[in-house]
Amino acid sequence: MAKLPDNIKVNYLAFSETVSNSIVSNIAAFKGNEKLTESYARIAAINALKVDVVEPHFPKGAAHFFFEAHNDALISHVNASFGSWRAALQALRSFMENTMAAIYYLDHPVEFEKWSIGDFQISPKEMREYIAEHPKLARIVKELDLKAALDKEYGTLSKAVHGSSSLFRMTTADGKTNIANPSTADLGKWSARERNAIDICITALVGVLCRYLDGAKLQNLRSALPSAIQSNSRAALKKHMDISIQ
Repeated sequence: MAKLPDNIKVNYLAFSETVSNSIVSNIAAFKGNEKLTESYARIAAINALKVDVVEPHFPKGAAHFFFEAHNDALISHVNASFGSWRAALQALRSFMENTMAAIYYLDHPVEFEKWSIGDFQISPKEMREYIAEHPKLARIVKELDLKAALDKEYGTLSKAVHGSSSLFRMTTADGKTNIANPSTADLGKWSARERNAIDICITALVGVLCRYLDGAKLQNLRSALPSAIQSNSRAALKKHMDISIQ
């Protein structure tokens, strides 16, 4: 690579300092925000599910998809904490994909082996269809219209990923670059997307894992899950799978 001009190095250092200062300032502006606190509680619930059920009971391949999903949710939270909305939404879509993949490969160890050597692929649409037709989820899929919810939320987040909706653009009206914008209105929009995506995916995962959570099992985990699973989903899990999440 050719030697970089000195002015590029100087400009890079100045840019890095400006960006760092902007991120620190934005985080301070949102510090203690209720929506970010709620988001942190949802991520804590995901971590509890990871530690109490996924780590001890999943095969290694499927488990690592959920580990990555947990990391995606955390990345989404961090980006939201300083106002980088499009990046936050992109990570949230990745959270959905990796959670669905964890469910799929939990049930398909042969396909995972093929995937691990590059001989198998499954699309997000096929994974959504698989979850919607999962025999363990049949009753809650019907009651919660889970297939439509998955399709709608994934489609909304895809608009952010592909920049196909002006609602998710970060550049200003005159075309100037904009890494972050600590807007409380945008925080509210992101929070709604995070709440829905986590609710849908964790409800599906808990339904698939019902044998570990029914009755009085794993009480500490079940006490953490209300942050991640909304009331109508909790009611459906109780009604159809005897999973009490209060």
